[in-house]
Amino acid sequence: MFRISARTAPAALLAPALVAVVAAAAPVSATAIGPNQYFVADVNGHVISPAPIEMACFGPIYPGETGHPLAGQYVQVLPPDTAAGSIGFTGSAADAIDVSIIYSLGTITRVVPVGQLTSYGTKLAISTLLTLPCSGSGTAVFDPTPTSSTAKAADLTVDFIGQP
Repeated sequence: MFRISARTAPAALLAPALVAVVAAAAPVSATAIGPNQYFVADVNGHVISPAPIEMACFGPIYPGETGHPLAGQYVQVLPPDTAAGSIGFTGSAADAIDVSIIYSLGTITRVVPVGQLTSYGTKLAISTLLTLPCSGSGTAVFDPTPTSSTAKAADLTVDFIGQP
């Protein structure tokens, strides 16, 4: 017969609770991006345009001035839980999403690759080495890859915000 003494009772009673807490804290595996899936574009927690990208541009900002994004910013794709936001479709072949930021300075349009996402809810850092405008707006393009005739990119307007 098993007896719980006063000395072992607290540990015996807490063990199941501890197992439940550890199980709840275990990392959830990210869901892989695959063919024929809808997705929502997210820049810094914003799924609706415009999404801010804070720039390391200080003091007065002049038209056409460029700089680098501040650290701690990201892009990601999410499953479409609601109809809000820019919704894309991976099409019949995609298993990843290529993210780029497109902006124009005068008559020149630049496409700046941010990186590739292969799972939902995985934050991809916006590199502080990228060169982007200190002010104005652009477009973050979330493009399914490999592409197919049924794929649809998600676009999100971004505002470049220089620091005071």
